Amino acid sequence: SGEKLAHDFGAANAKVVLIWKDGKLIEAAHDDEEIGVILSVTPFYAEGGGQIGDTGTLAGPMGKVQITTAKKLPDGTIYHWGRVIEGTLKTGDMVAIEVDEIKRSSTARNHTATHLLQAALRSVLGDHVNQAGSMVTPERLRFDFTHFAPVAQEQLSEIEKIVNRQILKNSQVQKREMPQEEAKKLGATALFGEKYGDIVRVVLVDDFSKELCGGVHVSSTGEIGVFKIVAEAGIGSGVRRIEAVTGFGALEYIKERENTLQQAAHALKTRPEELLSRIDSLQAGIKELEQELAAVKAKLAKGEVEELLSGVETIQEVKVAVGVVA
Repeated sequence: SGEKLAHDFGAANAKVVLIWKDGKLIEAAHDDEEIGVILSVTPFYAEGGGQIGDTGTLAGPMGKVQITTAKKLPDGTIYHWGRVIEGTLKTGDMVAIEVDEIKRSSTARNHTATHLLQAALRSVLGDHVNQAGSMVTPERLRFDFTHFAPVAQEQLSEIEKIVNRQILKNSQVQKREMPQEEAKKLGATALFGEKYGDIVRVVLVDDFSKELCGGVHVSSTGEIGVFKIVAEAGIGSGVRRIEAVTGFGALEYIKERENTLQQAAHALKTRPEELLSRIDSLQAGIKELEQELAAVKAKLAKGEVEELLSGVETIQEVKVAVGVVA
């Protein structure tokens, strides 16, 4: 089209530059059609660096499009993928843009927490820890890293504590653009599988975390709220995976666990704080019953043998006991 395309997180309006469907350019898209859209300027974050693309809506004079993700073409141009939910969208239309800020904020919490997690892992497990992949969504974060053994529960607790300590410090999250060489001198960690140009964006949290990253982050660590590890497992030779939740996701996870604890206590007719002693008491009772059952079985077996022996007959000088043993 010859138009200069731009990215601006604050953009609220733009012109539709291109629309395509099924790999072919079209002039207009109609209700319920799945389409790709390129805008003259966009505030959408495009999928990359393990973070999923933004979602939202484009509202034109004659129609509305629900955007389900944003991605990049090979030349770096951001495009939007979605479905026309009413009316018609045409090339050249001016559209009002709304990004789903709730999802973006949740994603930002998880993304910044991923940076804090990597720094905490290196602190607890050692400098051999390197990122081997990641996925950041509004619901949770997933971080793959190099390590030779399962992470002990005590270590996971320490890692969780370190991250939450950084959250409670409410440190400013700085985003600086600088030459790649300067970033290396600063000690910034590169993201797994990412390609960088001469000018890079570095995300810093005090002296605790320094990473090259173009993703969406919170302004200060306190916005993350709380960090909770929900799983740790091996996914390959020398590679481990941690899954965690933050913010509202962490609160929901904690509430679910609390509900499960309440239900378990109710089923065992006790209070949550007395659940362990109740389980110990039940296990002791089960062990006692098993011992009593074993004794009864032994007595029954002895009685059956004695009954058989009492009915011994001699057949052609051979003593024979005949009976049925269950």
